[in-house]
Amino acid sequence: MVTLVRCDDRLIHGQCMTVIVKVYDIQEIIVVDNFTATNAVLKTVFKSAVPSTMKADVFTVTDAVPEIRRALGNDVRTLVLMKSPEVYVELLKQMDDLPKELNVGPMTNRKGSTSITPAINLIPQEAEAVKEAVSMGAHVYFRQVPEQALVEWDQVKDKF
Repeated sequence: MVTLVRCDDRLIHGQCMTVIVKVYDIQEIIVVDNFTATNAVLKTVFKSAVPSTMKADVFTVTDAVPEIRRALGNDVRTLVLMKSPEVYVELLKQMDDLPKELNVGPMTNRKGSTSITPAINLIPQEAEAVKEAVSMGAHVYFRQVPEQALVEWDQVKDKF
């Protein structure tokens, strides 16, 4: 079962492993990132960042589709993790059964980005992807960690 679909531009990192994975009782992580999936060194680093009791793998967008479908059909609590809302939109276009809920977590402050919270910043193309996801029926919200209040897209869309 896909328990959480999340954007975090750091992908698998300390906060993900110590907070997100524990709160949602995640057993498997499917990372969807074309660059990481095609870089053997990075792929190994990310896969080794999880405990041996947890399954994790990195896929391109195209290769992730059957993996996510597999996760949708089983009882393994799965986190689908990507760097950008643009990837989520790509997946939505290929998967009618993808959960229509996206948690946007930490996104680095970059040149041209707009701050949603101190830890969550969107560049214009990411904001456009969020708008598109919402127009496709997705609930998009911003929250770094579960104990924080979530910020709804409707609360910040006028910034863009």
